Amino acid sequence: MTPKATELFDLIPDQARHRRYLPALAVFGVEYVGYLVCVAGAVVLPGWGLKAASACLAALWLSGLYIIGHDAGHSTFVPGPAANRWIARFAFFPSFTPLAAWFRAHVLLHHNFLRVRGRDMVWMPWSLDEYRAAPRWRRAWYRFLRTPVGLAVYWTVGNWIPYLLFPPGAEMGSRRRQNHFDRLLVGGFAVALFGALYGLTVRAAEWPWADPAGPAGVFLFGLVLPYLVWAYLTAVVDLIHHTHPRAVWFANRREWDYFTANVRSTVHIVLPFGLNRIALNIFEHTAHHVDPRVPLFHLPAAQAGLAGAYPTDVLVEKFSPGYVLRLLRTCRLYDFERRQWLDYDGTPTAPPQRSARRGSLAQAAGASHQ
Repeated sequence: MTPKATELFDLIPDQARHRRYLPALAVFGVEYVGYLVCVAGAVVLPGWGLKAASACLAALWLSGLYIIGHDAGHSTFVPGPAANRWIARFAFFPSFTPLAAWFRAHVLLHHNFLRVRGRDMVWMPWSLDEYRAAPRWRRAWYRFLRTPVGLAVYWTVGNWIPYLLFPPGAEMGSRRRQNHFDRLLVGGFAVALFGALYGLTVRAAEWPWADPAGPAGVFLFGLVLPYLVWAYLTAVVDLIHHTHPRAVWFANRREWDYFTANVRSTVHIVLPFGLNRIALNIFEHTAHHVDPRVPLFHLPAAQAGLAGAYPTDVLVEKFSPGYVLRLLRTCRLYDFERRQWLDYDGTPTAPPQRSARRGSLAQAAGASHQ
């Protein structure tokens, strides 16, 4: 028997679930100001290079806002539920994410059916039979998305369009009307942002140092490029949080168990140079999945409690570009019976997980080729 959810909750200090308005709103304000300053720079700075660099910096601030929106969407960022909802809406605006659709896809499906085939759509792998039965163009598309270049379109094509922008109406249920409202808010923000940035370029025409962009440049550098860079980063983050040679996918809900899904199959990523704190602690991801009530400020303490109790079960990996490439090579198709990762020809690339096995990604991937 694996530990129950209540046993895991007891490992997390009660103070780790404490929420306060002042530090939360301060971080929210800093992230939003940083984003707005960078998108403003992206449309008035001289030269295309500086414009593009400023747009990429805006994507980093946008990432922080999305993390805040994620926390608020779970009602854990600040104490009040209504305040959390509105903070989530405003934090999601720059990524053009409607809150109601996100709540369905992320909270109701991803968290409640974590790693269940057909329900949790975050980097859900195909089986070998599904891959062989698919048309050639679908196999090529599946493979393309699992490449460094394909990551650039994974979030937009695989998540944003089908699940956030145009989710199945029947599956939205009572949230359908709320989703229409949230989409209108997102569209209104996009129009308002474009108008404000274009107005800024008109004013900037009088500034001797500025090189204001035209309408197309405002759209490209102020709205599209920050989103695309953020979407690439989000695809990478989703991949490294929820893909690992030891991570288990369940064939159906009957096989699912809380501990294996949340502790043994969610990865704690360690960033270099102490960047985990700058990333608002989102990479202490095991703790978030075990108890989403823990605000981002207290995730390190919660993660430490879990790692101390289950040091051989919690997956910990150091981030590097090479690590991402190894994931893309190792975790391609999945044998749901043996719980084992496969290559496209059916060759096992990692040990089967029907019996618990230990080891880092490099060890797991290497063992299958010895």
